[in-house]
Amino acid sequence: MKKLKYLIVLVISLALFSCASTQNQSLNDGNSMEKAIKVSSVEQEYKIVREKCADCKLKSQRLTFNDKEQPFDVLTFIKPNGEEVKYYFDISKFYGRF
Repeated sequence: MKKLKYLIVLVISLALFSCASTQNQSLNDGNSMEKAIKVSSVEQEYKIVREKCADCKLKSQRLTFNDKEQPFDVLTFIKPNGEEVKYYFDISKFYGRF
């Protein structure tokens, strides 16, 4: 009976942790600087974009900064239907560390 209680607590804890991490991912969807996706490399940026929009074509990539001088990469793509989409990436982990 004691093992069953521990198992139930473990399952509930894992479920709550899983929901919390899913919420965090939706907060950082890359649609704005405030919701920028944190990355460790440019390669990671392109991997994420390929997952989000596999058939998109790159239009531009630019470096920009927020009011706190935090660096962001902004990748602009064209979807197959002609719609333009931008993805914002927080590059502060690696920007300027070459």
